[in-house]
Amino acid sequence: MFKNHINTLSTPGGNPATHLGASAPSCTDPSAFLIWMKSAAGLSNYTSGYLWGLGAALIWSGWWSVTRIGMADGLPAADLAALRFGISGLLLLPFAWRERQAIRRVAARHLFFMAVGAGAPYALVAGTGVKLASAATGGAITVGLLPVFTLMLSVLILHERVTRALIAGITCILIGAACVAVAAWDAGNATFGLAYFVTGALMWAGYTVALRRSGLRPLTATAVVCIASLAIYTPVWLVTGGSLRLFAAAPADLLMQSLYQSLLSAIGALYCFGRAVGQLGTTRASVFAAIVPAFSVIIAAVVIHERPGAVEICGAALLSAGAIIAVRGHTQSTGFRGKSLLLFQRRNIQDENYRHAASEANSGG
Repeated sequence: MFKNHINTLSTPGGNPATHLGASAPSCTDPSAFLIWMKSAAGLSNYTSGYLWGLGAALIWSGWWSVTRIGMADGLPAADLAALRFGISGLLLLPFAWRERQAIRRVAARHLFFMAVGAGAPYALVAGTGVKLASAATGGAITVGLLPVFTLMLSVLILHERVTRALIAGITCILIGAACVAVAAWDAGNATFGLAYFVTGALMWAGYTVALRRSGLRPLTATAVVCIASLAIYTPVWLVTGGSLRLFAAAPADLLMQSLYQSLLSAIGALYCFGRAVGQLGTTRASVFAAIVPAFSVIIAAVVIHERPGAVEICGAALLSAGAIIAVRGHTQSTGFRGKSLLLFQRRNIQDENYRHAASEANSGG
């Protein structure tokens, strides 16, 4: 009777796992089932990474318009940076204390590039660029050059493999960024603004690579960035009389900037981007930032009533197309490898189950 029961479990018709789908291994081997679950989770991680990247892109897209509104209301980049990291740094202090052991294990150079690349220095550079040039130019140049700088750093430092689809997507991104920059070009201080935007792109690329090397969880990395800016930048801002300017601002404007700059921009966007980096890799996660100009144009048209020209719209479309090309090429390659790995593991698991069942059946007879 025991022999027949084992033979039933080892045959396709008697496999209870067949009710879970054709890809599920036998439930009689818990380790095999765990391997299958991890493989399936690995395939779904890429879809989750795309969603996290999209969330970060939406928050960043609104940042340009919100920052423009804040400056129009009399809040300079220094005050906006203080709101962004002063509040978020205080909120994340308890979490950072719980994660202090993980943070201590990270090399000091990685923590430095993370704090500089996404902290108060970046906010000051990007905010100053928005003041000197248009917001559309900032979104195009900073975001358009980010994948290029990240690709260079990732190849040199992380030795990541670059696919043809990724190169084609980045090429399309650069063309789109050039179109938006030409459409938004303005004489006067625009040249200095472009220099700030290029610097900001390089800074954020450094943060992206340092985050990958650190191995920190997304929220932990966010806490490092915010608390470092709170500890180093906020005291300097207070000494220079920054709090007096805040008291002179309208309460409604101050509340909106506080909520968006601190909760959404500092915590929400960095957390979403960190999850995307962890699941997709540095180069492909940075590609999601390329759709920021397209969303920025839409948000700016709705919120501050900007009217984009035909060249700017074409540039935004090219930026989005470049992001889709790069991400889709990655999906096809990883999807094929993931399915092949899953089938290979399933075949080995079934063969092992068959040999194990046959051995027990013969010994029982």
